[in-house]
Amino acid sequence: MTRRPGLARRALAIASCAVLAVAVSAARPATLDRSHADFCAEAQRRLVGTTLPIENIVETGFEPFKLSKPAVRPLRTHQYLTSSEDGRALQLSCKTKTADHLRSVHGAGALNAQTADRPDRPDRACRDLHRDMTREIWRSFSADQRRGAPYPPSRVMLEPDAMSYTGSSWVRSRARAWRGPDDTLHLRSAALFAAWEDWRWKVMPDTWRGNHYCHLVAPERLRQLMLGTGTDRLTTEDPG
Repeated sequence: MTRRPGLARRALAIASCAVLAVAVSAARPATLDRSHADFCAEAQRRLVGTTLPIENIVETGFEPFKLSKPAVRPLRTHQYLTSSEDGRALQLSCKTKTADHLRSVHGAGALNAQTADRPDRPDRACRDLHRDMTREIWRSFSADQRRGAPYPPSRVMLEPDAMSYTGSSWVRSRARAWRGPDDTLHLRSAALFAAWEDWRWKVMPDTWRGNHYCHLVAPERLRQLMLGTGTDRLTTEDPG
């Protein structure tokens, strides 16, 4: 049979890309200063301190994202970026798993030492992802951008998560940004948290338990707000 070098090279390239995709999903650390295909996998790592490889599914439509569920084995997260009609990134949403569900299925070795040794240690909140985003966006600014930025991290106020207790209410909720009376920038993430081992949720389907969902202000939008772009369109009180 005649060999076709070009076809062999293409097959090798495809195989290499497949391996790279797996490697990227397990890589650490990734940044949260921009939207990217590994964003919610990195959010999962930071929320619970997991060391497991993660498959992150980037949904291209809100309807499939709304119906999606994260998985614990293999660990899978889901991601969706909400944009304005003119293409501006507004909100980045992640569906992840809770630390107690990972510990229950994979054992303590699935978590880092700090998390594994403290079963009572709560998962980090969606608000903590906003904190990481703010710091990492600030570090990415040039010296000139920092000098002119009206909202450095010290002037970004992180409000407690707005909690939902059903999936239908969470998908209708939104991450919020507004200016306070003292002209500080306020951020509020929208969350759903249902611990796997919480007795209150034992009657719920397994696909509902052990989930942690976050709506976040998209990093591209947060970057512009910190630089003062578009802040004139913000309300001056909590939009609720």
